[in-house]
Amino acid sequence: MPTRLRPAWFIALLIAGLSGCGGGSTTVDASTQSQDATANAEAVRTPRTPAPTPVPVPTLADVGNRLFNEVSLSASGKLACATCHVETRGHADAPGFLPLGGADGTHQGLRSTPSARYLDQAGAFGFDAQGRPRGGLFWDGRANTRQQQARGPLFNADEMANTGVAALATRLRALPYAGDLRAAAALPAAATDDQLVDAAVNALARFQAEDTRFHPFTSKFDAVQDGRTTFTAQEQRGLAAFNDPQRGNCASCHDSRPAPGIGRALFTNFSYHALGVPRNRSQATADPSFFDLGLCGPQRSDLAGRNDLCGMFRTPSLRNVALTAPYFHNASFATLEDVVTFYATRDLDPARWYPTVNGQVQLYNDLPAGLRTNVQRGAPFRRAGQPPAITPQDAADIVAFLRTLTDGFALPAGTQ
Repeated sequence: MPTRLRPAWFIALLIAGLSGCGGGSTTVDASTQSQDATANAEAVRTPRTPAPTPVPVPTLADVGNRLFNEVSLSASGKLACATCHVETRGHADAPGFLPLGGADGTHQGLRSTPSARYLDQAGAFGFDAQGRPRGGLFWDGRANTRQQQARGPLFNADEMANTGVAALATRLRALPYAGDLRAAAALPAAATDDQLVDAAVNALARFQAEDTRFHPFTSKFDAVQDGRTTFTAQEQRGLAAFNDPQRGNCASCHDSRPAPGIGRALFTNFSYHALGVPRNRSQATADPSFFDLGLCGPQRSDLAGRNDLCGMFRTPSLRNVALTAPYFHNASFATLEDVVTFYATRDLDPARWYPTVNGQVQLYNDLPAGLRTNVQRGAPFRRAGQPPAITPQDAADIVAFLRTLTDGFALPAGTQ
């Protein structure tokens, strides 16, 4: 039978069938094999180690927090900043009398430990336009910065008792977190003694400046100022007597108005006064010829010739005053009630406060006789024969008001 020409559609169908039966299989198999090979290679390849998470460098404030509580920085191994600046006591003294320190822990400090709170606006020590001393830290204002203040106790023979920079640097190097201190201060491993000590005092200063526990403004007084609560009738009377220049006259030094720039009252203007506080009994005053003259010494010497300043001490903030007993620079009063009553009766009933020798009351006995004219007079102090500026009721009311200055106030449950 002769060959016949196939129609075009038949030829196309034949080609398609051949392709479907394996005409394109070579290309598909190669692709599949390539993918399989890649997967096998990935399976046997060593897993890539993820990059380690960077360890955060501690801040100076973080390290300062640890240093503040570090007893090993003292020669005795028992004293830290926090030992004398107790948080639950408003960062002031623990209950008792003058603190003990020194190399063996038996040396009594010269002065009561002032609160470390609310010091940010103190400023450097100096004299105002009227020549009155203001500012500075410590009872005698001898430190102008928190760094200088932090350095003081570290080298004070009656406190942490480091004998010098080298001794303190040795203690700093022995700390388990010495590397954190160097890292926070960007110091090399071979940092010098001076660099380490400077870093430590900077860390202590930064901690106190940045941590809100040193300036919380969380008292009932603040809540009243914010309109979140109100004073009791007695507390309100106490504030009125506190501010009244003819009665308590307390606000003339312990300013109850908002301080510029912060909108909160600091209850101090960082001024200095000689109040004629009775002499205490301590290791220092066992020597009858010794007198703590505040601005005139013995812990500062640059004003030793200014007899008009002798016996003056810095006005502390009254914030947390209910927690910070004992009171005054020499810890001579144990209670707030005694303090307010002293102001009311110092010159009206002096035998209550000062010793009597041969029938003579020894007024202002913590000052040499020639310097007793420096003692402050005027309200609330009164001369003999005058009526008291502060009545017993006023005194009780003022104490009630002072208790509203304690930080940590919380509104009763269920109130806004």
